[in-house]
Amino acid sequence: QHDPHKIHNFFEYSHSQHSAAHISPMYLILPAILVGFLLPQKPFTQPIFPNGAGDGTIEILAGHDLMEQTANVFPATSTTENINMLLAATSKIDPFRNFVLPARQIKVWLPPGYNDDSNSERRYPVLYCHDGQNAMYDSDSWTGHSWRMGGALTHLLRQQLLPEAPIVVLIPSMSDDVLPGVRRRHLEYSDGIWGQAYVDAIVDNLKPRVDAAYRTKLGANNTMAIGSSLGGQAAFLSVLRHPDVFGGAAGLSPCFQAGLLSNVVMSGATLKEKSLYFDNGGDVDDIRVPLLDPFDHLPHWNPGYFWLDTQLQPGIDAMRTALSLHKVSFEYVRFPGGRHNEREWARRIDKALLHLFGHR
Repeated sequence: QHDPHKIHNFFEYSHSQHSAAHISPMYLILPAILVGFLLPQKPFTQPIFPNGAGDGTIEILAGHDLMEQTANVFPATSTTENINMLLAATSKIDPFRNFVLPARQIKVWLPPGYNDDSNSERRYPVLYCHDGQNAMYDSDSWTGHSWRMGGALTHLLRQQLLPEAPIVVLIPSMSDDVLPGVRRRHLEYSDGIWGQAYVDAIVDNLKPRVDAAYRTKLGANNTMAIGSSLGGQAAFLSVLRHPDVFGGAAGLSPCFQAGLLSNVVMSGATLKEKSLYFDNGGDVDDIRVPLLDPFDHLPHWNPGYFWLDTQLQPGIDAMRTALSLHKVSFEYVRFPGGRHNEREWARRIDKALLHLFGHR
């Protein structure tokens, strides 16, 4: 059964670590909050969906390490050869393996009725969620706001807009720095060798554990990925790199980098027949992102959120062009004036879920 205190305690360390490293002095935060309330703002709306797991339940996946006891989680490909060699040479040095892809607690959201006797033979599609700590519970999210995915899935099921809900594998991002100023999350969700090794480990190590522990539907058509910002890139990289495993991806305000975009230009034909969704906000004509949203500074300082969706627009446009070159179908939705934060994504998470699982 889901123990909210246990989950909260797990993230308490990483959240406090992040805050200690990045929070600004209060004399900078408080004036920004006050000014943000006073300036004209794009109207705030309450979250559409409730906080929490909804009608589903959350369990802790046993054997949660992304890394095995050997280097075999990394296939011998040219893009991961360097890390393979290092891992093979230091296969008995646990700290090094943990440095590359450290162990983390993986949680799994089970759809309503999963444990009912009447459903004992029923199998479910699977959604692999990057930045998983931000997906369900506000108290688990490092920003204090979640995507409200549990509430959204529950709503869609109650309204009979989804034929079935997926099992959701919540993969948390890491908040530590590999080197001063170099965030581990930025490396794991990148389009380079570290990001490729990360998605390979999910396919080679994590997915078999999920399939063994739960009644999953096998096959790419039943396996999807989702993420926000750089996590959206990780979701798309998963499909591009493992089209035989993943049947679709969704990115909420995704950050598409040059390496991924060039790979789509060269190999985008492999994405045909895949279910692809991405969206973003940002400035659109006379509808502008508000300069200061006071909620962006609670519980920590995030001054850059006002411009990030606007700045990421060239990558969005490049992805649209790259996919169109190969005549790949996709759904792209623009939300004018939307900011780059979990509160915004919570207002439209249902669109991504409907695209991945509502048209089957």
